[in-house]
Amino acid sequence: MATLLDTLAPEQTQQSFGEELRASMTAVRLTFRWFGTRRSVTTSQKHQAAETFDAESKFVSMGKKLFDTRHPAWKSLSAVRSKIQTEWRNSTLPYPEPGIRLLRRHNTETFTDSLADLRSELRDAEQELARCYDELRVAARKRLGSLYDPGDYPTSMHDQFDIEWDFPNVEPPEY
Repeated sequence: MATLLDTLAPEQTQQSFGEELRASMTAVRLTFRWFGTRRSVTTSQKHQAAETFDAESKFVSMGKKLFDTRHPAWKSLSAVRSKIQTEWRNSTLPYPEPGIRLLRRHNTETFTDSLADLRSELRDAEQELARCYDELRVAARKRLGSLYDPGDYPTSMHDQFDIEWDFPNVEPPEY
């Protein structure tokens, strides 16, 4: 039994696959705004640490952790981020360009609704973290000692976390 592929020249097959891909799929990009929990230490702090171990400072690397990421509020926020990433991966297919995946066009509305719900969940988790923020900063001041720098911390945790998604116009690669 002959198939359509048997009757098409290789160039036609490639072209028809590309056309089918364009017709049935759309590209989707997901981006996070996320407050980082680690910071570099100052050069003088690095020199001081190197002296403690009688080491050359240019061969020492160190950073500091701003929060206890085992705190329930932080863990809740991170869990929502994982849910968002899982939803993105499970609803889409890989694309050769980093940070972009392919979504079936007929699933666009469902996908968008799901991410909107997860964004709401992320905002709720952010509000819980904001309620615990002073407690986290006090604990960080105790744990970090002289490495604590108030400038590493925003005045509030509101608007430090968000997700955005868009549907960029991409052309499939030649191959």
